Amino acid sequence: MQRRVFRVMAMVSIFVMTILAVGCGDNVGEKIASNAYIQTPEVNGESRNCAVVLRAQQGTSYTMTIESEGSWATFSGGKSSVTAVMETSDKVVYIYFTKNASGISREASVDVRFTDGGAFSLHFCQHSYDDTIAIQRMWPELPTCPVDDNYIYNTHYGKLGIRSDARNYTYCFDIRNRASIWVAYPLHRDHMSGSGNRNNSDFGYDPDVEDNLQAALGLGSYNGWYDRGHQLPAADRKCSQQMMDQTFYSTNMTPQQYKFNQNKWGVLEGRVRNMTCSDTLYVVTGAYFGGQHHSSIDASTTDRKGNKCPTPTHYFKALLRTKSGNTGRRIDEITSANQLRAIAFWLEHENTGNDTAITAADCISIEELEALTGIEFFPIIDDSIEAEVKTTAVPSEWGVN
Repeated sequence: MQRRVFRVMAMVSIFVMTILAVGCGDNVGEKIASNAYIQTPEVNGESRNCAVVLRAQQGTSYTMTIESEGSWATFSGGKSSVTAVMETSDKVVYIYFTKNASGISREASVDVRFTDGGAFSLHFCQHSYDDTIAIQRMWPELPTCPVDDNYIYNTHYGKLGIRSDARNYTYCFDIRNRASIWVAYPLHRDHMSGSGNRNNSDFGYDPDVEDNLQAALGLGSYNGWYDRGHQLPAADRKCSQQMMDQTFYSTNMTPQQYKFNQNKWGVLEGRVRNMTCSDTLYVVTGAYFGGQHHSSIDASTTDRKGNKCPTPTHYFKALLRTKSGNTGRRIDEITSANQLRAIAFWLEHENTGNDTAITAADCISIEELEALTGIEFFPIIDDSIEAEVKTTAVPSEWGVN
């Protein structure tokens, strides 16, 4: 009896395995239609490569040929044509080129042919690189960066979650003022919680700028009643000690009247943290040196080595985010003005005493801020909606009355 039961079970097992094998065989044998596309059909003038994505049955051969005027785009090794076999069903082939400083956009075509009959004609365009702009990166918070011998541009990176190279902030350091005229950075809830502790951070020189160009703040604050005022607040970078430490560099400091710094300006920093959302909030904090000084502010002070340090006449914050706060979309993908909101805060640098009020009177549009400072903010906004976004500022949308 036991042998019969075992024999029946064995037959059932063989039957089931046969069905599974037939099913698996059908899936494995399923034909994959060939396809090809360029991952980024439009690249900026600084780009050095783009990718062609291929998909076809494993073992299928393909030939790719590039045509471009002047042969500016090639495959690896300077080749204009490559032939190979799909070792897996998906493959990426890179096209290489140099910066485009020609002043005009240039185009290339890519012909892709598979031995299964699939044929694809692809095209991509590289826009011109503007050599009057120092850095061109597709970061929403980055203002336009004109080439100027007095400006030093730099970006610091640090640890954020599992990433070790997340961007922390970018600055425009003006050597005439020993201070940055703006500091631009993304702000998200992930930036504001973590192991970073300001008690473990030390004020000091930025390692990426010559010491003698910076304010000497390692031994103490500016002389007089001026704090070492952060542009990117330390509290915005609790995500890691590395990012926190970078906010204490001299390139992130300006001489800020201590009551202004600790009261009204400090309250504004906290209010901005409450303006974050599931999408990223993009912030540019700046110090303006070109206006008339308030009677309570000296035209300049000195650092601990006696170096002259001009004092700002005004401070500002420019903010940009999606209106709903949860689109999951990049800023440059948005083509409807009613999906974005922007505003600027413009404060005169003065001894504000115990005043902490942030009101609608402190708010202006991005367009107005650009007129005051001569800086172009958020150039990544789509051209078709840029004017509307920059001229619209609704304080109540930001919790300001």
